[in-house]
Amino acid sequence: MPVDYEAIRHENQVRYGTDIGRIGPMLLSNRYGDRTHFIYELPQNAEDALARREGWNGSREISFSLGYNELEVSHFGRPFDEGDIRAICGIALSEKGLTLLGRFGIGFKSVYSFTDSPEIHSGQEHFAIDSYVLPKAIRRRDSEPEKTLIRLPFSPDTPKARQDIQAGLQGLNPQTLLFLREIEAISWCTSNGHSGLYLRSNTAIDDTTRKVMIIGEDREGDHEAQWEQGWIIFSRPVSSEGTNVGYVEIAFALDQQPGGERPSVRRLTDSRLVAFFPTILPTNLGFLIQGPYRTTPSRDNVPEEEEWNRHLVQETSLLLVGALQKLREFGLLNVATLQSLPLNRTHFGEGSRFASLFTAVRDAVAKTPLIPGHRGGYFPAKGVKLARTQELRELFSPAQLGSLYGSNDEIVWVSEEITPDRTPTLRRYLIEDLGVDEVTPEVMSTKLTRSFLEAQPDVWIERLYGFLVGKPALLRRLRDKPLVRLHDGSHTVAFSGDRPQAFLPGTERTSFPTVRKSVCQTEEARTFLKTLGLTLPDLVDDVIANVLPKYRGEDVDVPDSNYRRDIKTVLTALDTDSSAQRQRLIAELQKAKFIRAVDTGSGYYCFVRPESAYMATQRMRDLFSGVAGVLIVDQSKSLFHKS
Repeated sequence: MPVDYEAIRHENQVRYGTDIGRIGPMLLSNRYGDRTHFIYELPQNAEDALARREGWNGSREISFSLGYNELEVSHFGRPFDEGDIRAICGIALSEKGLTLLGRFGIGFKSVYSFTDSPEIHSGQEHFAIDSYVLPKAIRRRDSEPEKTLIRLPFSPDTPKARQDIQAGLQGLNPQTLLFLREIEAISWCTSNGHSGLYLRSNTAIDDTTRKVMIIGEDREGDHEAQWEQGWIIFSRPVSSEGTNVGYVEIAFALDQQPGGERPSVRRLTDSRLVAFFPTILPTNLGFLIQGPYRTTPSRDNVPEEEEWNRHLVQETSLLLVGALQKLREFGLLNVATLQSLPLNRTHFGEGSRFASLFTAVRDAVAKTPLIPGHRGGYFPAKGVKLARTQELRELFSPAQLGSLYGSNDEIVWVSEEITPDRTPTLRRYLIEDLGVDEVTPEVMSTKLTRSFLEAQPDVWIERLYGFLVGKPALLRRLRDKPLVRLHDGSHTVAFSGDRPQAFLPGTERTSFPTVRKSVCQTEEARTFLKTLGLTLPDLVDDVIANVLPKYRGEDVDVPDSNYRRDIKTVLTALDTDSSAQRQRLIAELQKAKFIRAVDTGSGYYCFVRPESAYMATQRMRDLFSGVAGVLIVDQSKSLFHKS
């Protein structure tokens, strides 16, 4: 049996007076900047009606059909009852409550921008509403028994109604469906053959996470456009006075990768706060946040001073930290995800509406492994460094970084995707808000100690030389660093004053300190060592500096094995291509007691200068045998003898 419309009409005439028809446009229907705002209001009503329809397994679509003189909207929510009729004919703004997204109230009055008398056909109820609040019975209209139909006949003074509403339908935001839990489709069509369709599918990942796909289609004549959006949504229940009133939610947009690879997070550039449907309030976030916020009567803004709204932001902060950890588990935490976060202090500083989001993320990233590393994995801010160049990332391992920075743990490089050019805001956030050091070659050069260098394998030292070649400014900073690895594995500086402390390894062995051959096998490494000023050792210099001093004392005593080696070195040095060096060596040899001689009289051996001994033939030996004071070269002990 239908509701007594006349009784409600009489009550409302008493409650609102007879002048409501005049003041209504000022207070109700024209309170929105966009006259077609009701297109968003009606899905809210349908969402609530479907939520209150228990056991419904039928269609969950809301449809808009635009004719030349009217708009019809239909859905399969719970049929109207007396409470719904009183609500849709009332103006009380407080009846909706936190738990009711779309229970009829002031929002429905926006339809009066285009109609004077909206009609409702739902179950047993068939009525129109005059002057915003006055219901009246109308003729029953045949329709599907379970369907609710709302008909909006256009007012004579709205000549552009059809064009404006068509533009509003074409501008429907896919996010209209995103956070709904009951409506699964929104469709619209016009009398001129233009139509559109949004479909939403939910896939539960766990109790608080779901993947949402929204498929869209737009048809006009022979032209058809289709698209698809993927989202991952995280939810956290919220309560008021012990009663669950809904959820705060976070939605990250997903980009599907080619070849069926795992999707990646896409940062949003337009992210208005959502109170089930988008408001006008920008969040400056790279993702969407939604909740049962208390809004202005027109539901397009959210008062910041409202305590409940501040509470929801705090709850969203907790949800965001958990969402980041889940994104990491799902393999969706990447640099694009980090760029979606509240990073810019100017937007999220103390006192701003969303400051708690900034603080929660900063604390989480500082302590929790959420930063992508150069070679995979995730790490907290305290365990990472930024590298200015790719060469640094490739040269220094996590263990080496830890050692250089005095840490007992490894320190890793952050992902190479974080650079001054590609991600300036994220890089600045890591440095300024999280205290992550940016390491340059100049900074790293100051940390190369002798103990660190001597602990590294030959292959790494050679790579270090290759890294340093071609960097003259850096080399000037490294002049006092013990970069040169000697044959015995120790390290030394290249020069002490003007005197070289090492030489390049040559074909002949010398007594000079030389670079270990295994660290200068590559052309880059040898070029670097030459840039330091190192040269091949000169054998003449080696003899003068390291061999002859042993033979310049008053009493020379050199073991046989060393003597043979020294003589061989002298002979090799005399074979130099430099005549000047050869003459220099000869001059030095004449001053040294490097000739081992034997006294023909006593048979005793001694070391003498070349001028003091004879190269004796056998005849001479026989002649002076037993004669004291005659010194002949000891050919039996020297290297002149083949044996």
